[in-house]
Amino acid sequence: MRDKILNAIGMALLGVCFAVSLVRIAARQFSRDEQGGDHVTIRFAHWQLENGVRSTLDQIAAEYMKLHPGVKVVQLPIPESIYTNWLVTQLVGETAPDLIQIGIGMTDERIARFFLPLDDLASNPNPYNRGTSLEDLPLRATLFDGMESGYVSTLLEYYGVPISGASVRMYYNLELLEQITGAGTPPETYEELVSLAKETQAYAQRKGVPLVPIAGSRYNAPMIMQRLFSSQTQKLVERLNPPGIFGEDLIRRADDYLDGRWSLDSEEVRSGFDLMHEVGQYMQPGFIQLQRDDATLSFVQGRALMISTGSWDATSIRQQASFRIGVSTIPFPSTESRVYGRYLLGELSEAGTNGGVVFGITRGSPQADVAKDFLRFLASQRMNQLWTDESGWIPAVVGIKVTPDVAPFLPVTVGYLPGIYPSIAAGGTFPSLNRLVGINLHRLVGATGDTGAFINAIKPGYRDALIHDLRRNHRTALDISQRSDTQFGGLAWTALAQPNDVKAAARMNAFMQSASMNDRKLYRIRHSLEKAEVQ
Repeated sequence: MRDKILNAIGMALLGVCFAVSLVRIAARQFSRDEQGGDHVTIRFAHWQLENGVRSTLDQIAAEYMKLHPGVKVVQLPIPESIYTNWLVTQLVGETAPDLIQIGIGMTDERIARFFLPLDDLASNPNPYNRGTSLEDLPLRATLFDGMESGYVSTLLEYYGVPISGASVRMYYNLELLEQITGAGTPPETYEELVSLAKETQAYAQRKGVPLVPIAGSRYNAPMIMQRLFSSQTQKLVERLNPPGIFGEDLIRRADDYLDGRWSLDSEEVRSGFDLMHEVGQYMQPGFIQLQRDDATLSFVQGRALMISTGSWDATSIRQQASFRIGVSTIPFPSTESRVYGRYLLGELSEAGTNGGVVFGITRGSPQADVAKDFLRFLASQRMNQLWTDESGWIPAVVGIKVTPDVAPFLPVTVGYLPGIYPSIAAGGTFPSLNRLVGINLHRLVGATGDTGAFINAIKPGYRDALIHDLRRNHRTALDISQRSDTQFGGLAWTALAQPNDVKAAARMNAFMQSASMNDRKLYRIRHSLEKAEVQ
């Protein structure tokens, strides 16, 4: 009897799920059928759930609908934790919204298959910039990064448009800072940061309060560690590079590594790991197991004096915290430092910062033209001013006036380029190296962390991981090179057939630059792999 009841309940639940699915599919189909009438609905999805983002995007959508009464714009905020699964389901199921934020869960294959190239949009003036100083400029020239964040070099096409910028900063609890030091002045150098951290630990012990100098997590700790590590390899990269060339790309440095010109035992690299170890001691125990929200909560509740995170968290932190917030760049070691000053050139420049919150248009959009028009509207100077004023995020469009709260997050354009990141900064380009370092990071920053033990743990597998990632990058670069032959033929024919077409010539020129860069990368990787096979 019990089994029959359970089976009946199961069948009932299955029936309810089927009915709900049927209703949703029918509603979606009805919505699509409506598109042929006077009313058009476009939907855009993103994972930015930080405070201020959704309300600001709703305001921008409302402004657009005022100009276009026949269009309805619907925002779809998707939690970051499920964004990849949601994205794949929507794209494969052909139920994706018209515009989607590009980034999490994206691959070159998915972008090429499911998104529209936007070269025409990038190359033409934005009609929503009429009456401004940007009205005659192509859209990409109105963006501070030249729309590079929307350019997919492996596909040699523009696929997205950014509406924001981003930077990483150190946040301070100014009221707590005044209580600990008697002054509210944030540290300007790494040495001052260490002094403040020690003073904070002494204060916490003296007062008997649960307080750590820096709120850490697996999400935001690498932000400060990466910056500090790169300071120690600036002179190393300068020495390794030919005259007039400066690049921190690990692909450029693979040859030097295989030749023994740098290694994990190099003084500069070891010093970078020493910095990571040292700053890790001022974060809460076990921070590499914690999530982003854990660190943020610790800071806004006053259980940490500082936190390192992106500009995208500024509005959320300010709204959650009951104290005044101070913001500064992450303190760099001083060139006068006897310990860490020997290997660095100076403060880090952020001139190469790219845009963020990049939206692309899906191929399955039944109203791609309207979606493209809304994307232009999003990226207009007037709407980007609204975006910056209301959300508190950095603008992507040039000529925007920022508030005093936003100003500290603007990219620093003076200084020196960073050094190499042979570990945590490898990211998606070097997943094997990233994994190798990740599973051993506790040996460096834990309670018993030690630089020597950490290096000895990753050293045996470092070369093999590097070669594995180089082979992966070589396959990608080779595929791009082979695919570009067809594109080159088409663009060359167009340029020859229409010699007076300025846009065709510009596109051909841009293509040649990208293809040349990819070919150089291809041969550089191939040379490194050939050297590795000989050794």
